[in-house]
Amino acid sequence: MRETFVELGIIVKIVRSGDYDARLAVFTATGLQWRSIKGVFRPKAKFAAACGLFTVAEFTISGQSVTNINVLVAPYTLAKDINRYYLASSFADALLHLEFVEQAPTALITAVNAYTALATTNESCYPIFLDFYQQMLETLGYHIELDFNREHLTHSVAKKLVQQTIDAYLNFVDYQIKFCENLYLNV
Repeated sequence: MRETFVELGIIVKIVRSGDYDARLAVFTATGLQWRSIKGVFRPKAKFAAACGLFTVAEFTISGQSVTNINVLVAPYTLAKDINRYYLASSFADALLHLEFVEQAPTALITAVNAYTALATTNESCYPIFLDFYQQMLETLGYHIELDFNREHLTHSVAKKLVQQTIDAYLNFVDYQIKFCENLYLNV
């Protein structure tokens, strides 16, 4: 009999497998896990709405297959604003390339908090971006000092801080942050 367990995770990539099935890249406390889900692309599929990119959920796993999804942060809440969507994409991309499994539990908590903030608050995207990448750098053992006042964060100061964060991430992690240029639009 297959072991069944529940794990918290974030869907960071979806790959169609056959006509109706999919493979999900789910970032969990143990790192990036690939899970299959049956029939998600069928008309009126039970988990169709829950299998969106950036879904934060509790996944019930049996073997390597997802059998149930308890959604905590729905992906459609991030799709309402293009800046939040691009930011969520940036977070997902960073998680996809995280190779240090021992830091995965802390990275997961950081990402869940960032996705929750994106979905539930109307504040500017800049502080969420800065907090996420500053915490990710600290999780990986690097430190960056960002001094900013959340309540009085101007567009020009935010752009400088974002560039400073991107430079630090490039120098320390040797990985390019995608979609950052889109944050300069209407935040």
